[in-house]
Amino acid sequence: MIIVSENPIIQEFFEDLGLKLNPRMNIALKNFVYGLLVNERASIKNIAENTIQGQNERQMNRALHELSMKSDVILRDNFKRLQEVPRIAIKSTGVIALDEHIIPKTGRHIEGVDYFHTTSGDKNILGLSMLSTHYYGGKIEYPIDLDLYRRQQELEKWGKEELYRSKNEIARELIRKYDELGVPCKTWVMDAYFMTKENVKELDSRGFFYISKIKRNWSVTFQRKHWSVSNLQASISESEYEMLEAINAKTYEKKYFLAAVRNVFIKKIGNHRLVFLKELEKSESGKFREKYLNGWTCLVTNMVDTSSKKLISTYMKRWTIETSYRDENQELHLHGCMWRNIEGQYCFISLVFLAYRLLIWAEHMGYLSAYAPQLRTLGKKREAFKRFSDEIFGGWITELKKRCENCQVAKIIYKLIHGVKVHNI
Repeated sequence: MIIVSENPIIQEFFEDLGLKLNPRMNIALKNFVYGLLVNERASIKNIAENTIQGQNERQMNRALHELSMKSDVILRDNFKRLQEVPRIAIKSTGVIALDEHIIPKTGRHIEGVDYFHTTSGDKNILGLSMLSTHYYGGKIEYPIDLDLYRRQQELEKWGKEELYRSKNEIARELIRKYDELGVPCKTWVMDAYFMTKENVKELDSRGFFYISKIKRNWSVTFQRKHWSVSNLQASISESEYEMLEAINAKTYEKKYFLAAVRNVFIKKIGNHRLVFLKELEKSESGKFREKYLNGWTCLVTNMVDTSSKKLISTYMKRWTIETSYRDENQELHLHGCMWRNIEGQYCFISLVFLAYRLLIWAEHMGYLSAYAPQLRTLGKKREAFKRFSDEIFGGWITELKKRCENCQVAKIIYKLIHGVKVHNI
């Protein structure tokens, strides 16, 4: 059961945001984030039924739809407040990952939903396309911002075709919004889809660094000769490749590569470093061999003096945004939104992001350490939060039993929840 007013984590996390929320929106915000953290189902009905404080399903639904108009402001203001906590504020040594995630849906009559291609399979899937940014700084990581991409044909179905924006237009808007936050992390990691000249110009104009994969058909200039990335790779002799070890900063998994470097010029965006990679694996005899026959990838960066090993290790941090999507789904119900309009979808995802940040904040404020031996994963943090909440509820029940010997139950419940003075009868 949920008792928001008795939970210091919930109260402290949301205080001093400077939000002008009416009482019903304020309690709906806290109740729903609390519900995402402790409930096994994330529906409004389920959360309302398990909340000992005020709102029924209809009231919560109405308040959350009002709240959806402020989702962007809530995310931004909460982010700014996190930067006031030194242990979890964004550091210059971290990275910002930009990526797309398709949230699966089962019905086509939901605003924003259409068929999208995914890299995990050959078939297009029905879902909602979310572009987001995620900070990774070693022991600290959390989502920053999001936007929703809508296909032209889907917008036409709703009579809103004038709202169309390409994915890369949305990506540039996320870059601009991040820059306005004024935080010190300047390094971006992304996949080849977002490596466009327009995106690079946006990043360069704001003093950002970036590492990305690059498509093989890009044209570059090397030693005053024009090459495609593919042809340039073919010109590199085997002797020019060096073996490197790179360690995943999050999982500590070691990977081995053959790497070769070319500093090149790319028209309209200037000098860049290309790092050609062939991933290695150990054979049964213990010797290294190429993992994929004739398989290679290429990284591109504007950090032309940075070593191959440093670039590879930094780029591997991009996968933290992929694991964050998994954690948000498994632990915080990212794929569980039941709202049908686009504002509701955006609001739901924003509340999932807030719940993620709350767990990171609660751990580093010392609230969770007594409730789990290790808190490395988001799942362990959530488990500790649930134990913390269960203890609060247990204490509330104990106090209720003591007071009910001489007082009316209804009055006692009212006092415990709302802090209203109740006289013994």
